[in-house]
Amino acid sequence: MEELIQRLRDLLETPIITLDDPVEASQIVLLIVTLGTSFALAAFLRWWFRRLFNRLRLAQPLESRLLALLFLTIMIIGTILGLRFAGIGTGVLSKFFHYPLANLFQPSTTEADNIGEHNLTLARLFYAFVIVFGVFILSKYVQWILRVQVLQAFQIAQHTQFLLLRFLHYGFIILGILISLSAIGVSLTSIALIFGGLSIGIGFGLQNIASNVVSGFILIFERPIKIGDLVEIMDVNIFGRISSINLRSTVIVSLDEKEIIVPNSQLITESVHNLTHANNLFRLRVQVGVSYGSDVELVKNVLLAAADEHLGVIKEPIPNMSNVTPPFVRFTAFGNSSLDFELLAWIPDSFQRFDVASDLHFIIWHKFKEHNITIAFPQLDVHFDPKEDE
Repeated sequence: MEELIQRLRDLLETPIITLDDPVEASQIVLLIVTLGTSFALAAFLRWWFRRLFNRLRLAQPLESRLLALLFLTIMIIGTILGLRFAGIGTGVLSKFFHYPLANLFQPSTTEADNIGEHNLTLARLFYAFVIVFGVFILSKYVQWILRVQVLQAFQIAQHTQFLLLRFLHYGFIILGILISLSAIGVSLTSIALIFGGLSIGIGFGLQNIASNVVSGFILIFERPIKIGDLVEIMDVNIFGRISSINLRSTVIVSLDEKEIIVPNSQLITESVHNLTHANNLFRLRVQVGVSYGSDVELVKNVLLAAADEHLGVIKEPIPNMSNVTPPFVRFTAFGNSSLDFELLAWIPDSFQRFDVASDLHFIIWHKFKEHNITIAFPQLDVHFDPKEDE
């Protein structure tokens, strides 16, 4: 038992980080325990302050930001206290973050020193991340200011606003990436080599992503679909309104407010019904079959009366659109068990087509019962041929 305790003690006293000031395993364990305690305390205070904010009825965005700020503050203070309790000096962290990463792959310090001031360190990577993240946040705020203060004031179309803000966002991101690469000492030659490797990767394993990106540019510039359009992809049974068009994918909001992420290449290669490309009008087709003993003129009048009764159906023709007509009825076929009719009616909003069709079905059902019109159902007459007894 004493030997086991001695081995454990030797393990805790073993230096793990040897950058001038050695850091023992026991110090690392004490730091981890302190960070765990800080995390538990932050979680408890987050829960307690959430209940307090709910009683104060603060707005949800403000509540989330305050809770996030509280959590980060406690974790930063816990990290500082953990370093002090563990006896780890900040100089060790400074040397650790400024340690050249090239030395991990080049043991010879003389070769690493030849790189000069362009050594790649964790600190430089952190600075690059901060630059990109800051530019991303700046882009979001600039977009919000332009959308609220400028674009809406000039009454620019929603799709045009989306294009302008999207290209502005990409411009900010590219600028931030270039600045961050310059901060970590990456030259344009290295960037060219990276893009050369990416081109090989695209040729072998990233064809799908490249296809989606190219399709995204086609959707943005050719504009077969726009923000706010109502589309229907028949092959995968997707129906909804376009909410955003990104480089790789397009977001469609369905009838039940679910966001469906569709790859851009699917919108280019497959058949897509854009129900609102030119206008929002939609023509409903309500099919019904009645029994062979029904009065066909009465059926026609009842169907027209049902369409006239619904407030969401267009009753008068539109002068500039010759195809938009008042409701009318077609006698489509003599079916096996029914006389088949079709009511065609235009509605102003294609997004309401399912609700309007359901309302018309209810109205037609009640009117058929009122006029004793029987809706046919499949029937089959079987005749037996009697045979002589054996």
